[in-house]
Amino acid sequence: MGRGEEQGRSAGQGGTYTVSAARSLLGATRRVLPDAVPSPSALAAADAQAPVYGWIAGACAAPSKGDRYVVEFTGRREFRILAYVDRFGRAFSTDRPLTAPPARRPDLDFARFVDEGPADMGRGPAETCADGHTAVRGARTDAERGPGARPDGEHGCVEVRTGGEDERQVARYLCKGGRYTFTDTWFDFGPHAAGLSYDDALARAYLAFVHRPRLGGAEVPERGTAFVHERLRETPLLPVLRTIVDEVRSAESDPVVQPPALVRSLVRWLEEAGLDGLRPPAVPDEALRLVRTARYANLYYIAQEDEDAAVDRRTVWALEAALNRFTLMEEAFGDRATLAGDADCARWDAYLIETAGAQALGAERLAGTPRGSDDGEWEARCRLAGVLERLKLPVRIEAQMQANVAEGLAAFRLTVPDAALMPARRWVEGPAGAGWEDVPTAERDAQARRYAMHFGLALATAAFEASPAIRRVDVAACPLGDGAPPAAPDGRENPAAPDAEFPADRQEAAYYQVALTRRAYEESGCFRSSLEGDPAPLLAYCGAVCDLPGADPFALMQALPSTARRQELPELDDAPLPPAVRPVLGTDDARDLRIAAEARRRRVGEGLADRIARAGSATEAIRIVRKEQHAARTLGDDQGVSACTRLMAALAEGTLDTEDQNAAVTCFLGEDRCLAALARARALAPRDPAEAVAVLADAVSEAAALDGYTDGAMTAYRAFDSYAARVRYSRALWAVRQKGAGGSQPSAPSDAPAVPTLAARAAADAGRRIQLAPDSFFLCHLEIVTLLERSFDRVDDALRYGRRAIELAPASAGGYRQLGRAYMLVGDMDSAAAVLEAGLDVAAQPNDVAIAYYQLAYALWKAGRPRAGAACYLKSVMTSPVMALQAVAELKELAAEHGMEPIERDAVDDELRSAGIVLAPTEEMLETLDAGAAAAVDAGLFPIARNLLSLRLHYRPDDALVNVLKSLE
Repeated sequence: MGRGEEQGRSAGQGGTYTVSAARSLLGATRRVLPDAVPSPSALAAADAQAPVYGWIAGACAAPSKGDRYVVEFTGRREFRILAYVDRFGRAFSTDRPLTAPPARRPDLDFARFVDEGPADMGRGPAETCADGHTAVRGARTDAERGPGARPDGEHGCVEVRTGGEDERQVARYLCKGGRYTFTDTWFDFGPHAAGLSYDDALARAYLAFVHRPRLGGAEVPERGTAFVHERLRETPLLPVLRTIVDEVRSAESDPVVQPPALVRSLVRWLEEAGLDGLRPPAVPDEALRLVRTARYANLYYIAQEDEDAAVDRRTVWALEAALNRFTLMEEAFGDRATLAGDADCARWDAYLIETAGAQALGAERLAGTPRGSDDGEWEARCRLAGVLERLKLPVRIEAQMQANVAEGLAAFRLTVPDAALMPARRWVEGPAGAGWEDVPTAERDAQARRYAMHFGLALATAAFEASPAIRRVDVAACPLGDGAPPAAPDGRENPAAPDAEFPADRQEAAYYQVALTRRAYEESGCFRSSLEGDPAPLLAYCGAVCDLPGADPFALMQALPSTARRQELPELDDAPLPPAVRPVLGTDDARDLRIAAEARRRRVGEGLADRIARAGSATEAIRIVRKEQHAARTLGDDQGVSACTRLMAALAEGTLDTEDQNAAVTCFLGEDRCLAALARARALAPRDPAEAVAVLADAVSEAAALDGYTDGAMTAYRAFDSYAARVRYSRALWAVRQKGAGGSQPSAPSDAPAVPTLAARAAADAGRRIQLAPDSFFLCHLEIVTLLERSFDRVDDALRYGRRAIELAPASAGGYRQLGRAYMLVGDMDSAAAVLEAGLDVAAQPNDVAIAYYQLAYALWKAGRPRAGAACYLKSVMTSPVMALQAVAELKELAAEHGMEPIERDAVDDELRSAGIVLAPTEEMLETLDAGAAAAVDAGLFPIARNLLSLRLHYRPDDALVNVLKSLE
């Protein structure tokens, strides 16, 4: 045959070829590669005839002169073709000669790393590798590798494709002086890893990474250690971890595939953590969820998704520690991670544990978070929370923190790993050799205690650096165990766990509790030396008590009157606000941020009842109440004045038992006629909705006439469903009043919208004193609209009560939602859309936003704007699942009716903007949440801060601010 003689070929299959004598004379090249395909079995017979592999050139047809074929030599001149190799670093599996380049992706190729400079542009597709390099497929030819070659040689990686999968990088190569060297691979090339020609390198790579696995050898995993992180991007977690273990164990069974020592350590740690026992049905595959904390420490966090799964906290922590010890060591080793041996891994494992507390982490401002006063409570907590998140810990520690900067105090309760979570084995070298040995339990316990001490000192250091006002830091470290609080659904500590009737009173066994002072911190650098060495002497010097049956580092702080007051403001107490926060919160006094109409009044009533019970006579009791009435009149509290009048009348008539304090409180508060009417109306509604409406309407009229819940020239009654709504409204009032103080009076523009904005409503209230209407009064209005919305003969009444509901609660979404629905049910879609958009402008709660978008979607659809309606349906689902089922069903119906293509999730906001629809929460609302949370913390208004910050975190998640939120509880 002209292109070589073929023997034994069957139809459709390649066979054995022979190099003819003529070809030999004309320069056919035959190159044998010793040990190119080691036997997959370590038990292969020593005297068995091993196949001979290599490459040939000039013996067969080829697409280009000089192309090679990787072959198995079956005789002196006989060979079997395995792959075609071109001059561009590519190998294509084939069993026959080729006359044209294959029109498919290669089975193996050399992809060189480039710097994306001008000389490399346009050479081929570039990709970013797992280690950050940019790779262009195709090695340089010898001509290209001439005068312009990099002085350190050409660097690249070997990519393999099997079974149609994406490429897998199995090795790195360096070409210098025309000679190739393989590195960073699990395959052991032995003495044939360096000094290879281009042809030898490609042939050996193909035989090792493609052909040998087809003979039963192990698939060579992705080079180095990066494959672990690639696998961890997959879900669910437990099957992924088992896959990693199986791949490594399978590779270890092959005599020439050697996983890096760091990867072997990871597998051992996962097995020690009990991974093999976490299998269905006791532990579903979806029981655990993995999160990468990319913004801060960039480590792994495992959360328990299934509370009923048979997996304890120690196992979760151990699995997480395995991944983080691996990640931290990989980071420390850098490019040499695959070269590290068992001894290196063991030394670094111990080093990470012993030096975790010595990390140089300054208590810096948190980027992208609200700003508070420089020396205030908010900044101190944010700085400490940032330190907690940035610490790169090999084993998890959970910290609860509290602070009272004005009193100079900070405190931490730590849940720390016990001896079982410390490294179980260590590497020893001695006369008898080197190897692993178990670490005695006593040594692991001592290491766990040092770890807890180092971390406590690290947090105390951060506290002293966070604020110069902090003079003392209390720390208690409790080991993870049966007495530790169980995990919350998100995997973090649950302060209100159900295993104790009164969780706040529970005290846990502790390794130590200590009070660290600024003086000790500033003395001769002893903190730094203790963080880097033995922390026990410093803790002993500071009076630490060890092995306590119970510890409470917050006891001193909780006993302070200022701590209690921060939880009572603004509902149960009053105080002028710091000048810096007044524009942010929209008021001068804390009382103007209340949302519970009866909370303060109930506290006053309880105090009066107690004093009345101790009074010597009815006359003295009346005098006590009259004094309180005078205080209420001074504050302009009309409801308080009426309550005192009612109580004095009962005392004067002798109808009140002065020793019955509950009766005194009830008399002082009076009957909530609206609440009673709501209960009665809801019972009547199923059988007699008209009567239910009458009951509610009568209650509303009586409350307006008898309790005074009617707006006048000097007073307006308003209701708020959250502190976010109150702060938003107060800020609007503040803005109007500041403009009025400057001499300009607000006026309605000629093109004012049909539905007044919050600013317009605030302008109308600017000259009046704002009093709270009870929630029951507002809810009666909403219930009336609900009952009348299908009564076509009373449409006007429904709309009138709906408008009054918005007037009562202009910063809450409930009234807008109810009025918008009433408009929809009478077919006025334009008015419905206008009202719902006004509601979106003030909405803060995720469910309120989602419901408003759902209702708006229907109104726009029926008003002839289907695409805008579709965008609103999607926005509803993206915001909260509260209306997801209905929204998805109606969206499908809309799309089918109008033949619409689906809107991509990322394009929803753009669609809404282009349609002129409000994006909720608005930027103004987000600014209210951001700035308001910081201001409320600085002002000591913790209930307000919790509400605003929790909403802010729903829309702008931040792990550090979660710690701040938890510190406010």
